[in-house]
This record gives sequence, structure tokens and C-alpha cells, in this order.
Amino acid sequence: MMLKPDCYFNNYAFCFPAKDRREARKLFRRAIREYYVMQRKYVIEPESGERVQSVLIGQVIKQQKKQRRKVRLLFTGRVSAGQPKRPEIKFLIARLFILWGRYATTPATVSWKTKFAIETDFEEFLHDLLPKLGARDVRRYVEAHWQDRK
Repeated sequence: MMLKPDCYFNNYAFCFPAKDRREARKLFRRAIREYYVMQRKYVIEPESGERVQSVLIGQVIKQQKKQRRKVRLLFTGRVSAGQPKRPEIKFLIARLFILWGRYATTPATVSWKTKFAIETDFEEFLHDLLPKLGARDVRRYVEAHWQDRK
């Protein structure tokens, strides 16, 4: 289910002054839209040149217990093993830091004490937004953003 950016932004509209609220809402809407666009994975089909989800590169016969079956080999664009890289989340967090720093009344800060600290407005905003978009470990992404800035 997709997040509705305007409905979500209205919950935190009090953090932005009235004169900048419209511009901040527009930039937030654009950031969420581009996040969803970056999530889509496409491969260019060599024959037609159009974007598709996967390209058939052949078939292999695999032995499965006492039977043999045909398995279609598809190229989806992912070649590395392990946890997939999520550049769309990194880009979204960077845009949210800039958006919040430029237009909000409170600074874009995150408390580093995990259990006993009072959450800042920006931290509450992120902890509510990112799990809805599929990024559960918010602190890890924020720390990675701070390290990449240097």
C-alpha cells in the first residue's frame, strides 16, 4: 500500500511555518514520489529496447529428487548476493534532512540516547514515516547518512 504524502504531511504541518508550508509540502510530495519511482526495477530488453521487469536468457534442466524439470533463467538486473542495496532510502533521507533543515521551525537533529531521550520533532517524523515506506531500521539509515556526509 502506498503512502499518501499529503495526508502524512498534514500530521506534521505544525512543524513548518505557514509561509513555507506550501513549498515544504510540495518538496515532500516530490521526495516520496521519487522514492517510489526509484524502487521500481527495470531491465532493457535487447531486441525491442523497451523497459521490462526481466529478460529470459535461457532454460536449464535441474534434477529434483527423482524427477527432472525445466527451469527458466531470468535476468532481473540483480547480480550480487546478500542484502540488496537501498539507494532510494538513502536519497530520501538526504532529501528529508534538507527539507526539514530549510523549512521547519526546529532543527533536523536526532537524539543519540536510544531509550531515555525525548524524541525531537524530526526524529518522531522519521520514526513514523520510514517504517511505513518499508525501512524498519531508521537509526541505521540515519547513522549511515551522517557518516556519508563527511
